[in-house]
Amino acid sequence: MALAGFGNLPVGIPGVPVPFQFHVPDNDIRHMNSLAQTADIGVPSWYNTHDDNNQFGVSRDWLINASNTWQHDFDWRAHENHYNSFPNFKINITTSDHELHNLHFAALFSAKPDAIPVIFMHGWPGSWLEFVPMLDLLVAKYTPATLPYHVIVPSIPDYGLSERVDPADELTMPIASEAMNSLMKALGFKSYVAQGGDVGTFLAETMCGVYDECKAFHLNLYFLTPEQSAQVANISVTAAEEAEIATANAWAKTGSAYAYEHGTRPSTIALALMANPLSMLAWMGEKFIEWSDKRDPLSLDTILAMVSFYWYTESFGRAIWSYRSLTSVIGAGLPPPPTSYVKPFGFSSFPVEISALPREWAEAIFPNLVFYKSHDVGGHFAALEEPVAFLSDMEEFLAIVKTKVAF
Repeated sequence: MALAGFGNLPVGIPGVPVPFQFHVPDNDIRHMNSLAQTADIGVPSWYNTHDDNNQFGVSRDWLINASNTWQHDFDWRAHENHYNSFPNFKINITTSDHELHNLHFAALFSAKPDAIPVIFMHGWPGSWLEFVPMLDLLVAKYTPATLPYHVIVPSIPDYGLSERVDPADELTMPIASEAMNSLMKALGFKSYVAQGGDVGTFLAETMCGVYDECKAFHLNLYFLTPEQSAQVANISVTAAEEAEIATANAWAKTGSAYAYEHGTRPSTIALALMANPLSMLAWMGEKFIEWSDKRDPLSLDTILAMVSFYWYTESFGRAIWSYRSLTSVIGAGLPPPPTSYVKPFGFSSFPVEISALPREWAEAIFPNLVFYKSHDVGGHFAALEEPVAFLSDMEEFLAIVKTKVAF
């Protein structure tokens, strides 16, 4: 049962959201366990048994342990019940390319007339589940009568529980951004704030750069353009920021091959990984391990839940579109989205991230920077790894935005 009151839709909205519950059939769970049980894990080799720093990827021992845990100790139903405890909806959105998007989103709606609408957007290998710890904190802290925000957490287009109906062509970042903006308008929000990390970064930037309804944006990941890199080349950074830059540079040199595989050969990698859950677990599990802070790592149970969601929604092959938009040419720079340098911008910096934006760089690049916070612990999955810090940042940023924007 959804949390009472938080699922009450705003009155008089133009869209027609339909309440939704995600329930995996028992046969699908049994089938996944059967595939995992009968899968052959590769024989020992030097590379999969002598890699204390994970430079070669996941180890054979890790995969064997994760497989055993997945089959015998992991409780999908407990996770599923938790996810369904929040108000979930589906809604149809038609974009300007005449394609129909059946979008999923979870939400906490406020009864306050001055509540700020905020959309939180994930990326790969994440999902809307990244924000569940934040939702837990919000429902513990507020009631529908006191919640200062309308919190919208979608499965971004073609990820997880969101998919296009009879797609005619590849999905692009502009169309996906349009779908997210249209979702907010369908919920009756004429003004809103966008938050994003990973693919959500590019969506949030595009939404704030293109659409009047998006009044401010907050990111926890940012990739500099070549022009911006030149702009900040002579700006000094702290020792901690230097370490973050080194982490990002190492990812670019030795950790980004997966992105070019996704972007250049999406069919091959998707078919290979969707053939067996252990294949998907190895490919995705590597990223959850490497991109999170090892001082406060994600639990195996969390990693298994995230991968299970991809498996049960059969969404890996659909989610490849974002890499086609970003990494379809090996060695080419990421295409810069139409970012706003006028609307209020906030940034949260976590040390174990695949790209770095030191404070003084952010101040030099963004005249619209109104909030910046550096953290000592945390990685790529900020809302999932450090939900208390992430939510604190968002609340501080939104308090600033409220003094600058009328909602």
